[in-house]
Amino acid sequence: MKKSILFVIDSLTIGGAEKSLVSLLNLIDSTKYEIDLLLIKRGGDLEKYIPSNINILPIPKYFSAIDNKFTLINVKNLYYRLKTSLSLRVSNYKKQVLHSEQIVYKSIEKIISPLNKRYDVAIAYSQGMPTYLVANKVIASKKLAWINTDYVNTLYDKDFDYKSYSKINKMIAVSNHTKISVSQLRKEYEKKVELILDIVDPTLISKMSIEDDAKEFDKSLVNILTVGRLVTAKGYEKAIEVAKLLKNSGYKFRWFGIGEGPEREDLQKLIEEYKLKENFILLGKKLNPYIYMKNCDIYVQTSIKEGFGLTVSEAKILKRPIVCTRFPTAKEIINHEVDGLIVDHDIECIFKGVKRYLDEMSFKEKIMKKLVSTQPYNSVNQLENFYKLIES
Repeated sequence: MKKSILFVIDSLTIGGAEKSLVSLLNLIDSTKYEIDLLLIKRGGDLEKYIPSNINILPIPKYFSAIDNKFTLINVKNLYYRLKTSLSLRVSNYKKQVLHSEQIVYKSIEKIISPLNKRYDVAIAYSQGMPTYLVANKVIASKKLAWINTDYVNTLYDKDFDYKSYSKINKMIAVSNHTKISVSQLRKEYEKKVELILDIVDPTLISKMSIEDDAKEFDKSLVNILTVGRLVTAKGYEKAIEVAKLLKNSGYKFRWFGIGEGPEREDLQKLIEEYKLKENFILLGKKLNPYIYMKNCDIYVQTSIKEGFGLTVSEAKILKRPIVCTRFPTAKEIINHEVDGLIVDHDIECIFKGVKRYLDEMSFKEKIMKKLVSTQPYNSVNQLENFYKLIES
C-alpha cells in the first residue's frame, strides 16, 4: 500500500523554495507514494511543472474566498478579514513587530477548518503559514517542516512559532548555516533539525537554458545579471549603486534584474535618479531565467541573507563567473577566488568584484576553466535523505 504524503506551500510563484519543491515532486517515486499538494494561493507560474500524478487539493475556504474577487464574502469571513487588516496595521506601531504571516494566522486560526484526511507524512515546505497549517490543522503520523530562509535573522517571533514547531517531528534546514543557527535557538530543536539541501537538477537546468535566446542582451556590451525577488533582502539597491560606479568609470554594460516584488517602484525611481535607464533594466518575472543565466557575462547576487542561495548554485551549474555577497551560506556554494568571488556587502567591494572580471581577463579565464572542469552542483542525491526521513 502506498504511503500518503501531503505537501503544503504558500504558492508556486517563482522562487527558490518553490523551484525546489517542483523538482522534488518530479523526482519522487510515484509507485511508492500517493501525494497531495495544498497551495494557499493558486496561479503561480511553476504550477505548469507539477507532474500529473500529484493531486492538488482545493484551497482552504477562507483563502479561496479572499483570492476570488467574484466570491460572495459572508459576514463571518468579512469579520476576520477586517480583524486581520486591523491587526496588520496595529503591528506597525508596536515595539516588537510580528512577521505578517504570524499576524494573519493569529487572526484567522479559529476560522480555518482542519483537513479531513489523515496522512502518513505531512510536510510544510516553508516556514510561516504552511508550518502553522501542518502543525495545527492536519492529522498525520509524522510532520516535517522545511526552513528555507535564514530563519534566525527574520522577523518571525520565535516564541510564537515554538507553539507550532513543538508539534513538528523534524525541522529540515536547507543549509549547514541554517541547521546550526536553528539548533541553537532551543535545546529541543537540536534533536529535531535535519539537513536536506535544496533539490537542484542540473540536467533540467541545462536543458531549460538552451530553450531560447536572451533577446534583450546586446552582445556588443557586457551583460550582467541578478535574479531574485524585488525585496529588501536581495539588496537590489546595492546593485544599482554598483551600476552607477561602473557607468561613471566608463564601462559599457547592461545590468538586468529578473524578479518581481514590492520594491519595484522604489528601485525604478533610484534607476531614474542615477540616469541608469539604459544600463539597469528590471525585466520582471521570467518563467525560465536560465536562458539569461546561460548567456550573461557575469552573474551577481547582492543578497543580504539567503536560506541557501539557490540562484547562485544555478548560475554555477551554468558555468558563469559569479560575484556574490558574503551572506551566511555563500561559502557553502562558492570557493572564493577558485570558482567565483565572495565579497563584503559594501558597495565598493561589490564594485571591485565585478570590476575584477572586467579588467583581469586572466583571472576570469582561470575561474571559467575551474567551473568547466568541475562537476556541477547536484543535490538530486538528497532525494535518498528525503526517503530515509519519511520512512524512518
